[in-house]
Amino acid sequence: MKNSQTLVEKAYQQIKLMLLNDELVAGQKLRYQDIAKRLDMSQTPVNLALVRLENEGLVHWEANKGYSVPELDMEEARELYELRILLEGFLVGKAAQNITDDDLSELRLLLDGHRSVRGEVYCRERLWCDARIHMAIARYSGHKNGASYLHQLFDRIYLRYRPERLSIERLTEAEQQHENLFKALAAHDAQQAREIMSHHIEMGQHRMLRGIQSRVEERSRVQLWG
Repeated sequence: MKNSQTLVEKAYQQIKLMLLNDELVAGQKLRYQDIAKRLDMSQTPVNLALVRLENEGLVHWEANKGYSVPELDMEEARELYELRILLEGFLVGKAAQNITDDDLSELRLLLDGHRSVRGEVYCRERLWCDARIHMAIARYSGHKNGASYLHQLFDRIYLRYRPERLSIERLTEAEQQHENLFKALAAHDAQQAREIMSHHIEMGQHRMLRGIQSRVEERSRVQLWG
């Protein structure tokens, strides 16, 4: 039994890694037989891992069609970001009260790492550097359940969104907002930290929704050969 559970967990983590590395992308159909072969394991743990991922909203199952990676649509993205604003506003206020000098040193390294990732488009590495900053702040809050829920939100947003659709303007915009947030945390100013975090997430939501809308408009212009 223990070995079976270990295989399911391994399959679960490996499929999430494929999503992270764009080896599986939004809109793609998933064949658990192919994934099992790729992971060099039987189909049963892969199928169970896909059930778990479906429960978390990362894959979708439909009768007679099987599994696929659902694209993040406008309504779901809006709702997930609304939850982020509420949850992270609470967590960053706690973090401002509890943050230590060691935490600030770690956060500075994460901010520098985020800034070092450049490119002509907003790449997935940059997106996950951003997520690590927010997860670290959640950890500084000392609220374990809140940090766990935030991790689930990031999975549902970032594993299903194509970051190259984000405006390149978000690069410098996010950096400045992170710096302002760092200063508020260093000053232990909970109110200021909450205000900056809310604005930061609202701007991220605006940029992401614009990217999704652009994709919808692109599809509406596609015409089949006559």
